[in-house]
Amino acid sequence: MKKLLFTFFAAGMLLTAAYSYNPPAGGEDLNQLVSPANLSGANSVTGGALFNANADSIIVNPALTAREQRVNLTAGYTFLYSTEKDYNDKQIGNMFQTGILIPFKRFIFSGYMNGIFAPFYEMHLGDSLNFKAGLSKEITDQLSVGINAGAGYAWTSWDKDWSLYADVGALYNWGNLGPISDFRIGASVLNLGKMYTKAERIGIDEDDKNTQFPTLVTFKAGAAGTVLDTDIAKIGLGVDVTVPCFQNFILDVNAQVAFKKAFYISVGEKFNMQEIINGKYNLIPSVAFLYKFSFDVKNNQYLEDNGWSQSEMTVSAGYKNLYKTVHAVSAGVDIDLGMADNEPPKITVWDNE
Repeated sequence: MKKLLFTFFAAGMLLTAAYSYNPPAGGEDLNQLVSPANLSGANSVTGGALFNANADSIIVNPALTAREQRVNLTAGYTFLYSTEKDYNDKQIGNMFQTGILIPFKRFIFSGYMNGIFAPFYEMHLGDSLNFKAGLSKEITDQLSVGINAGAGYAWTSWDKDWSLYADVGALYNWGNLGPISDFRIGASVLNLGKMYTKAERIGIDEDDKNTQFPTLVTFKAGAAGTVLDTDIAKIGLGVDVTVPCFQNFILDVNAQVAFKKAFYISVGEKFNMQEIINGKYNLIPSVAFLYKFSFDVKNNQYLEDNGWSQSEMTVSAGYKNLYKTVHAVSAGVDIDLGMADNEPPKITVWDNE
């Protein structure tokens, strides 16, 4: 284990020396702005302050989906508006995502796609389509692992670019840790491959040429757990630390409150050291509201045959003020086909015969 950690550290130091660090503002969050859960930090390397895993969970840790029992469909949309008129030809941007999770006997498959259209001077992400496909597996009752393959295509009016990479991750369910229940620790290494390098953008440092984004070899680690659990309310806290190739330090803090396991409030705050140093920040917390409910579909033989006539849906809305002048308003929907099986199997040792 020590040799493995030393190898990662040495590789990171070599890569650090190989190029400077100047991604566009928001470049590290390219895949984490397209739904209310992502905007508020609820989609973290540990599955959020109050654990939840969907098809889009693989964008931060491919191991998060390993315990899922149901087919999940997810979709999200984020509307962007910039109040900066002097530097922007366009003041409106759009983002969308869609994903599917399918449990198989030996592993869990997830597929994800998003579209980013953010041509702003403040966060010059431009236009791109990004794809991920992941496999996850539960190794033990506590440990889960996962791996992704990712690709993307980015373009501007003067240039085009592509990305091709892999992600790996793990999640460890600790259980109870003192007064904290459902304590989890997670870690992932993202962007192992070619990232966007040619499509020129305005970097965090506006006076220097931008570098690749999201950053090659991005390490993420975090912990989360439930600090209060009653019949009425449940409160969780989570913290993520992100180190993009040892060249920046990003801290994400997320707090969630659930009422009757139906109505959720998620609040998140992000501290990106390099963006703060270069004046590209806004410390107003993001917020999202989620409502989960079950629904029945009658007179559909296909759904009945698959056990999907009764399913669960989560609708959500969120808001985040990005870089002071960019406002993000997001909406999302998640559908879990069927109902979760939370009852352990009943084993009969002896019958009446």
